[in-house]
Amino acid sequence: MLCLVIVLVVVGGDSSQSKESTVTTVDCASIDSGIALVNSYISKKVNLSHCKAIVISEELAYEGISEYIYTLVNNLEIRPNCNIIISRCKASDYLENSQPTLESVSARYYEFTLNSSEYTGFTENVTLSNFYSDMLSTTSQAHAILGGINADSTHQNHSSLPPYDTEGSYKADETPIKSETGLENMGLAVFNNDKLVGELTGIESLSHLLIVNKFESATIGIPNPYDTNSVISIYITYAKKPKTSVKLINGTPYIECNIKLTGNILSLDENLNYTDANTLNIIEGYANSYLEENILSYLYKTSKEYKTDIGNFGRHVINNYATWDEWIDSDWLYNYENAFFSVNVETTLQSSQLYTKL
Repeated sequence: MLCLVIVLVVVGGDSSQSKESTVTTVDCASIDSGIALVNSYISKKVNLSHCKAIVISEELAYEGISEYIYTLVNNLEIRPNCNIIISRCKASDYLENSQPTLESVSARYYEFTLNSSEYTGFTENVTLSNFYSDMLSTTSQAHAILGGINADSTHQNHSSLPPYDTEGSYKADETPIKSETGLENMGLAVFNNDKLVGELTGIESLSHLLIVNKFESATIGIPNPYDTNSVISIYITYAKKPKTSVKLINGTPYIECNIKLTGNILSLDENLNYTDANTLNIIEGYANSYLEENILSYLYKTSKEYKTDIGNFGRHVINNYATWDEWIDSDWLYNYENAFFSVNVETTLQSSQLYTKL
């Protein structure tokens, strides 16, 4: 039995904007039958043409969701650019804890909140069309936004971690943020075919974006080479598009990733001369090592632990096969778990200070 949860936004008065919304839950055999039941209960027909987000519970995702994805894609009202969120709690709890802040329209709240990936890198703006095409693809597997509830009871103590690993180590519902906003989206849900197989943290999601050329910008903390108990915050963005190559060595994938970044040093230390080329080179080296380590960890986690290619590396080798049948027989999605990797990150940094020494 499926539990369908619908957030109904009430538009009233002379304005097209309204803060009023209600959460309606119904147990049903299918999505369409559930909508029909809701239509018989309320005074207006449910309209899904402005649907911004589809939330699926983690429990259901582990069982497989292809039936529901096919149904949603087949619905003419639902736009292909609405987002797919996998909630670490019940979907009803996730939606009931939504408390929009800074936005008067709940639909706009979901839209802008999910766009935070453009300047944090801690998740990805995954749409229904993205998920559907990846689920059916022979070169990649699907993934979705990881969501949860922000609550004191779910905050984890990460004091044992190095300071530079703290922010990126969180998943949704684990961050130490205290806010009126009841929801948080951080990390990615990883699928094999239509079933959830694992989750990625914030820094692993950032590593994913860097590899697949979907990274915009982010502020990260790297180890301070001059003080092991502190971090240096840097702002990074692409200097050039990443380059990825895939070679088959005795049938085993060898994947090389070259990433060039540029950015600014944000946190300054009065005891360091950031105009000195040697100091900048040392900090750049630490930034490169930190990112390479995290990207390799992400790649081997998806390959060896989750056995799923969400980086779409298969697109780099499909042209090696003369016919479609040969490509299908190669079973790339199975072979990906045998892959080994090489990652090179080259970061160019500059100080953000307003004044330089004379």
